[in-house]
This record gives sequence, structure tokens and C-alpha cells, in this order.
Amino acid sequence: MEKLLTTICCMLLVCACEAQTMRVWMKDGTERQYAVSEIDSVTFSKEEVSMEQLKNEIEQFLDEWNDAMIAADTVRLGAMMDDGIILRHITGMTQTKREWLEEVANGSMKYHKIEKRDVVVTSNSDGSARVSFTSVITATIWGSYGTWTLSGTMRLVKRNGRWIRIE
Repeated sequence: MEKLLTTICCMLLVCACEAQTMRVWMKDGTERQYAVSEIDSVTFSKEEVSMEQLKNEIEQFLDEWNDAMIAADTVRLGAMMDDGIILRHITGMTQTKREWLEEVANGSMKYHKIEKRDVVVTSNSDGSARVSFTSVITATIWGSYGTWTLSGTMRLVKRNGRWIRIE
């Protein structure tokens, strides 16, 4: 692992030297740009979070996600997703973030009740988290009302102190 980090650090410094600047993301989520000549040394750190804390944060994210779906709060849902996300339905159909939010906003996809079960959170070495779960969803989707039990998986990253759905 140490060899991999050393290789990555060297690659980053080479890229920075070629560009003459280096973009650095701080712990608080802000971004700073430095001229290579300003950089004396590079220190990489990883925020330590216990699995219990991670699971609690992800459970809270899922609760907020479900509440926003039921409320058809497309502003909140939009803020909880990466702009490039592609959503996959149980039919296999895919939608962009914008397409799905439009369906929620116009009522084509109306969520009435969502119950989450069997949440499993995994921390990835890149700082992202993977959460798999079962949802019992009562909804009206394109005119069809029903209750479906669905298995889902999300990959999340933390940006500016907030979890964002990226997959």
C-alpha cells in the first residue's frame, strides 16, 4: 500500500510540474490552487471515521433521500446526487439525473411510502462508501400503483462535508 501511495504522489507531482500548478482539496471540502514553486512538501491525510459513525451517516443519508422522494423535493434530491449520475430502474431502463428529477417533479413517479431494510455499509479505500439495502416502496410509477420490494446499491462520496450519491 505504501508503494502505491508513493507512486500516486510521484504521479501527482509530475502532473503538477507539467501544469505549473497543483489543485489541492482541503479537509473542509474547499479547493485551493498552488504554484508548484510554492510547494515545499506534500502531506496526504485521510480522515478517520469509525464504521459505526459511517453507518450512522449513511443511514441518515438514506432517510433524507427517502423523505425527499416522498415529498417530491427535487431540489433536495438534486443536491444529494452527482450531476453525472445515471439511475437504473427495475426494468433496466436508465435515466440521467435531470430526466429522473423531471419525472418526480411532474408526478410521473410519485413515491408514497418507503421502508428501508437490511442496510449494509462498506467503506472503500478511495474514501467512498458503498451501501446496499432493501426498500419496500409504495409508489405510482407512470400510472401504475403498487408496492415493490427492491434491492438497491448506492456508491457515495463525501463532498464539502456532505454525502453525495455518485452511482
